[in-house]
Amino acid sequence: MSWDALPTGRRGRQQTYSDAAIQMCLSMKVIFGMALRQTTGFVESLLQLVGLDWTVPDFSTLSRRQKTLAVNIPYRGSKGPLHLLIDSTEIKVEGEGEWHTRKHGGPKRRVWRKIHLGIDEETLEVRAVEITGSHIGDAPVLPDLLKQIPAHEQIGSVTADGAYDPGLCPFRAELILRINSETPFTAQMPRCHR
Repeated sequence: MSWDALPTGRRGRQQTYSDAAIQMCLSMKVIFGMALRQTTGFVESLLQLVGLDWTVPDFSTLSRRQKTLAVNIPYRGSKGPLHLLIDSTEIKVEGEGEWHTRKHGGPKRRVWRKIHLGIDEETLEVRAVEITGSHIGDAPVLPDLLKQIPAHEQIGSVTADGAYDPGLCPFRAELILRINSETPFTAQMPRCHR
């Protein structure tokens, strides 16, 4: 890990701290639930305890850089083929209109969004995410979720509720093609019987 930023070759003032240094400081902030000023002092104390004479980013630098920081979260990976669990939930988007409706009453329409998640069954890591409006069903989103899994990665099974049933959506062939032929695939997506 490099604490100091490498030269970018662009005009203007260069960054003093690398993205890794900013990410480490922000990780300490989140882990210990501190404010940015507290984080700066905490990281400075840690560096002194280790015996490093490095400067620490001030709180305004942390605040500014956290907006554009691209964080790489490593994927541990599962042993063998991927067993993907898929489901969705709706969340209510609350804005000024929602507050106004609660305060004064009135027929304000609530806005809902749907979050579709694909989770690795073994590691419980989120592998695919799609956010749609509440008017879009689950089945049409399934191909978009599968496209987020790298093509070289072997999919052993896809488990979801009946709303994702590929028999109800025109992408059944795409789902079957994504399942590696060497691994037996058992459809674990039952149809809804009413």
